[in-house]
Amino acid sequence: MMAGLQRGSPAIIMCDIIRPMRRRTLWIGLGATVLVLGLASAGVKRYQEHVERQPDWQIHHTALPEAASKVDGVVSQFGRDHVSKAEDYLHTAGQHAGVQVLSITGETHWQTGVTLVLRVTGHGQARGFDGVVLQEADVPICFRLQMGPDEDSRDDDIDCPAGEPLPVTKDPSLVGVDERLQSALSLVEPDEAAVRAAIAGMDLDPAIQQSFAAKDGVVGVALRASQYDCVVARVAAPDDVTLWHPSHTQLAPGELSCTGGLALSSEFKTNPH
Repeated sequence: MMAGLQRGSPAIIMCDIIRPMRRRTLWIGLGATVLVLGLASAGVKRYQEHVERQPDWQIHHTALPEAASKVDGVVSQFGRDHVSKAEDYLHTAGQHAGVQVLSITGETHWQTGVTLVLRVTGHGQARGFDGVVLQEADVPICFRLQMGPDEDSRDDDIDCPAGEPLPVTKDPSLVGVDERLQSALSLVEPDEAAVRAAIAGMDLDPAIQQSFAAKDGVVGVALRASQYDCVVARVAAPDDVTLWHPSHTQLAPGELSCTGGLALSSEFKTNPH
């Protein structure tokens, strides 16, 4: 079709005009693409340099969720244990790994309210743009808990006050004691002196409270590590030893006592109300 057209005809003139326009449009499009990619690349580079120059900010920022989760556990424990006095808040909070109490004010939840400042360890990381870990560390992050008197509140990631944490005595633990207790008591007669000697041979943490009772040829023994950590054993004969861990509810103040006498009572191995 083009072969029949004469140079200078309107069709040829239009083709001569359109071809350069298409080339210009193509080059303009390519130039715009290169510009956008260049700006994006420069932006990515600047962001990467910004991130990699501030590892401390990254580490702190990424450590915060872990630290906050630990505080969630502390607050949940307050509710579970029905804590209301300042000394009990201090003791309960101080039992949690990675949690320190920097200050505490007030007396009780229902009167003055109790304010605690906690320093909590969280693990954070600083990563490059490609996801590679550049630095990582455990960092302290502080929280303020206001417990009562009208309502509870919490402030996360506050400035940490200066000073050492308040001293808190750590509770002992009964973890791993059951098997040793069962084995030791299965070798003795239901005689209080023999049971006491068997318990002494276990070389338990001195902070674990021990209680013994005997009645009608049966010996009861209780080991208590804390308010809610208790094991009770009834020794009726050699190889006739029954262990029982009362529930958290049953060990609440005003409920069952963790004593050797509990092993000899009708409440031994009962279900919580």
